Amino acid sequence: MLGDLISALLAALVVGVAPGWFWARLLRGPADRAELATHSVAFSVSLVPALALLPTYAGIPVTPAVALVSPAAVFLSGLALYLRFGGSKAEAPPLAPQPPAPPPRALPLLAAALLLAAGAAAGLFSLQAAAPAFVLLAAGAALAGGRGEPGEPPAGGRLSGLLLAGILLLVLLRGYAGPVAHDWPHIRGIDKYTQAIMVDLMLSRGSLEAYMVYPPGFHALCAAVSRLSGLEPLELFPVLAPAFLLLPALSLYALGRALWGRRCGLAAAFLGGVVLGSPYLYLAEARYPQLISAQFLTVLAVAALFRLLASPSLREGAVLALLGSSVVLYHHVGAYFFALVLAAASLLLLPPLLLRGERRRAAALVLALSALGALSVLYAWDTYDLPRTVAGLLGGGGPGATGEAVAGAIGTQQPFPLSHLPEPVSHPVLWLGLLGIPFALVDRRRIPLAGRLAPWVLLAWCLIMFCGSRTALSGFPERFERDLGLPLALFAAYALVMLLRPAAARPAALAVSALAALLVAAGAARSLAVAAAPAPDGPSDSARLAITPNVEAAGEWLERHNTGGNIIVTPYIDHVPSRALLAMGGYSAVQTFNLSRIERNRDLPPSGKEPPLDAFVVMKRPGSPEARRVLREYDVRYVVLSKDYPGVDWRRFERLPGLYGKTFENEDVAIYAPKKRT
Repeated sequence: MLGDLISALLAALVVGVAPGWFWARLLRGPADRAELATHSVAFSVSLVPALALLPTYAGIPVTPAVALVSPAAVFLSGLALYLRFGGSKAEAPPLAPQPPAPPPRALPLLAAALLLAAGAAAGLFSLQAAAPAFVLLAAGAALAGGRGEPGEPPAGGRLSGLLLAGILLLVLLRGYAGPVAHDWPHIRGIDKYTQAIMVDLMLSRGSLEAYMVYPPGFHALCAAVSRLSGLEPLELFPVLAPAFLLLPALSLYALGRALWGRRCGLAAAFLGGVVLGSPYLYLAEARYPQLISAQFLTVLAVAALFRLLASPSLREGAVLALLGSSVVLYHHVGAYFFALVLAAASLLLLPPLLLRGERRRAAALVLALSALGALSVLYAWDTYDLPRTVAGLLGGGGPGATGEAVAGAIGTQQPFPLSHLPEPVSHPVLWLGLLGIPFALVDRRRIPLAGRLAPWVLLAWCLIMFCGSRTALSGFPERFERDLGLPLALFAAYALVMLLRPAAARPAALAVSALAALLVAAGAARSLAVAAAPAPDGPSDSARLAITPNVEAAGEWLERHNTGGNIIVTPYIDHVPSRALLAMGGYSAVQTFNLSRIERNRDLPPSGKEPPLDAFVVMKRPGSPEARRVLREYDVRYVVLSKDYPGVDWRRFERLPGLYGKTFENEDVAIYAPKKRT
């Protein structure tokens, strides 16, 4: 396992970290090493898959040559541009000064608010009862506070570096504790099989089109890492995926630092990497593309938007366009969220800029957003079949696969009750975020325009995510709820820095600081304990370890006997989904789902309902002429059956020796090979 880890990390360094270094030096200029490294990763994961995908349009998959040439081209082009133009000459200061210490008049209200938050976290009060009272206390404290104390100078670079290193070690502990203690050689999360199948498709065909309407950026990137490391996707994820948890922490550090300085950056990194629930939920469910798109690239693109607002330049516009458009390469839902945030930001930023005569800033913003939009359309053109989708929207034909997928999502996922919100957001981030909002918005100090407008953009981001989480019409209320934690974590970082630096050693001030520290420490301890625990066993939990010894044995047999064609698998074997057998066996079809999901028509492959319904024809009526047609039409080599899947009797195949031959059997699984008929 250690050898696999070393191979995976070296390949990830070559593909996903090093190529963007000189792009970061060119476009970000002077910044601390952590922020440069963060942007190096961001430019690598943006540009390397974009180049790796170019040969796929000629039918060339991600070969070893593509895996080597793509990162090399990004690295060398960045180096050439850096040598020609150099980096930015001066590091941009934060948009606004660090949060002031809470004034004495606000301390009683702050203490009452934190006690209420602690009670809600302990289960003494319901969220519905505690939240309105907390918001009133927080608003009252902000309005009663006066100007507050001036901000202190930022912490020294060496101390900040040590603190950030400690935070990142805790993030790695959170990511690797559960897999190391309980999971390896596997990893929790049923979606890892879907990701593995799509990486295999990029390695073999260079296209995901037949499997799912899905952007190919993540899978092209992982295919390159797989080629260079020599690890198959299902071997790669257990050793590399836990490190993805670093990305939200680093992006929130960069955005917090850009907004309010290094201390807020450190607080945001700690809250986002160690306390916030949603990054770990994405990791534990193997929803890696959404984590990278919504919690890394989107956050850095918002940071670039704020820096462009503060200091308009070609370089800052290029950062926004490159990183923002790459969200489209990774996840359609992440791109949907980011588009909503950009629309709200444009409405909030452009009118004040134009009214104040800031035409240069307004023009820079419009040009950068136009470039971002053009690149996004280019990335999405083939993945989402944009011509057909647009024609369908205008009434000129069918809606296309994307339109059908969107129609299938609207209204089919009901939102969680409000009491569920602390799970993806966490109690500390929720309560401190609500506390930080009014203080950040009503800060009475002299702050530049960019610093005054940025908190309102963050608030709009929060409101978009919250409203989307409350209605099925948003299509993805669960993911809206999860990504609400990102802007809240920034407001929470503002509040935490404010509360942990009292103006004087007054008992009330120290009590408020202690309450805030206790709330955050309890949340961090809980999140680390949850991460170190075994994966859930429940069949409905997508974070479970979705494998059993009998299913693993069947998957290994399928891999050894894979000579092409397709397989049909019952939708589940025990609690293990059919795509696990597809992934382990090296297949991508025929996909099967429960009949209820097929009828609901949500998240089905581009081929629609017909293939999974045809698979049920074989499983339920194996001797019928329709079953023989399906076997022939889909080139089915094996039928893999759970011995206890409702409505499917595996013994029917046993009673048809002229049509099927048994090739594998254990306590849970039976595999039959259709016999060719002359």
